[in-house]
Amino acid sequence: MWFSTGEYYLFCKGADSSIFPRVISGKVEQVKARVEHNAVEGLRTLCVAYRKLSVAQYEETCHLLNSAKLALQDRDRKLAEAYDLIEKDFILLGATAVEDRLQDKAADTIESLQKAGMKVWVLTGDKMETAAATCYASKLFRRSTQILELTTKRTEEQSLHDVLFDLSKTVLRQHGSMTRDTFSGLSADCVDFGLIIDGATLSAVLKPSQEDSSQGNYKDIFLEICRNCSAVLCCRMAPLQKAQIVKLIKSSPEHPITLAIGDGANDVSMILEAHVGIGIMGKEGRQAARNCDYAIPKFKHLKKMLLVHGHYYYIRISELVQYFFYKNVAFIFPQFLYQFFCGFSQQPLYDTAYLTLYNISFTSLPILLFSLIEQHINMDILKKDPSLYRDIAKNSLLRWPIFIYWTFLGVFDAVIFFFGAYFLFNNSTFTSNGQLMTTNTQMMFGNWTFGTLVFTVLVFTVTLKLALDTHYWTWINHFVIWGSLLFFVIFSLLWGGIIWPFLNYQRMYYVFIQMLSSGPAWLSIILLIVTSLLPDVVKKVVCRALWPTTTERIQRMRTNRNFDGVMTYSRDSLLDGGVALSTSEA
Repeated sequence: MWFSTGEYYLFCKGADSSIFPRVISGKVEQVKARVEHNAVEGLRTLCVAYRKLSVAQYEETCHLLNSAKLALQDRDRKLAEAYDLIEKDFILLGATAVEDRLQDKAADTIESLQKAGMKVWVLTGDKMETAAATCYASKLFRRSTQILELTTKRTEEQSLHDVLFDLSKTVLRQHGSMTRDTFSGLSADCVDFGLIIDGATLSAVLKPSQEDSSQGNYKDIFLEICRNCSAVLCCRMAPLQKAQIVKLIKSSPEHPITLAIGDGANDVSMILEAHVGIGIMGKEGRQAARNCDYAIPKFKHLKKMLLVHGHYYYIRISELVQYFFYKNVAFIFPQFLYQFFCGFSQQPLYDTAYLTLYNISFTSLPILLFSLIEQHINMDILKKDPSLYRDIAKNSLLRWPIFIYWTFLGVFDAVIFFFGAYFLFNNSTFTSNGQLMTTNTQMMFGNWTFGTLVFTVLVFTVTLKLALDTHYWTWINHFVIWGSLLFFVIFSLLWGGIIWPFLNYQRMYYVFIQMLSSGPAWLSIILLIVTSLLPDVVKKVVCRALWPTTTERIQRMRTNRNFDGVMTYSRDSLLDGGVALSTSEA
């Protein structure tokens, strides 16, 4: 800043840990005591200092900065060196303290995320005392939480190596019997630990030790400590350090899914590094909201976003992906089996119209609607009991055992379709006019009749399978599911009941109508559909009776009780019988 007297003044504001080492005069002790007191009260503090520059010093400063900015190599290092030469010999002016109130329902949101099994880390540039007071106010730390400090003050008394191993022994002594699968959850039987680390110590932890190779890398020890803490507070963090923390978590052995949420420009690097970035449109600008995956106006909306909509869409997407595999395995496998009975002549089992419209018209709309509006449990219940999120934790519905079950179900249904129809036409004789007729059904037999019967059972089975998986029924569900089946029947009647002038040959003429004119064919269709769906129904009944999840318990309670508005229930009643809850990796 230039004054009319011809003098230049350099003003600098920042954290006390950055300003005090650069100060040579001023009321340092008084300001330092006041800053400590304000920080303990939960106020956000900044220190302000200045330095007088002569004209020659000002010109030299400008030259250094311009040279560093124009450097083609090591620009960041040269800029840091230039600032270090300039930002020194300050005179302390004073300090500021402002109250930064928590947003409405912020504490309730954080508590709900922890109950859902999510590990919550706070990355902030605030002073440790301020950040700790905020964590207590937001219920991230509880009064019973045993705080572990990994700070510069402690590493000055002991070596970083000794501090890390002391903390590791402390947490492992309490959590020695815990497995890695429980690291992100809260256990009522164990001591609740909370870790506090500052930016300077974090830099030392992330930097490999070159003095003693036997000490190796401290990252693994640090992660092991964090893994056994219910919450972690990282204070005095630079923006790039926030991104380093997120990257460190992503690369940990468990490979958890990370979500970063912030409201300022200093959070952008962290938001971009995480798997999912959420920006809050607050008073600190729109930089975070412009660089995120999702933007929300208030922090409290994160609860509904994750615990309700996140829960719903995971259920929908998992069903969508696996149902598509299932219905296409059931569709193609009969064609594969048919090649063993047609002399490997590449004769198709289904008509070309059926081949084309199976995934486009006959079976597409029901699963599309399911993936958009399915609600397997009431929205208010998901918000009331965040622990229900644990039922879908760690990608539980898209694991190999579940995928293999769906694939097996598709193969099983395909075998039932094909061989059920095959044995139906097993006994056949020639009529007086040379046509082939089955003796047990008195139905005209042919390749297209056989394929049409298999396809009819296929369409009805895969559609009813989805109907059995649907919990949230509306008029749209009924219209789409039963309408899809009706459309298939009407299309088959029209496709085979009319001589279309634009077709050179019509191999499906009268096939569908002739098939439906046989009573045994109707009985066979119903029997094959029931046989195909029966194993899945039995499996669901047995699993829900013997090993129900918390969600399934609530679904059963909803069917056994009359509800007036929102259902209320006791948490203990849902956990009777020792239900094991997995933890999330978000």
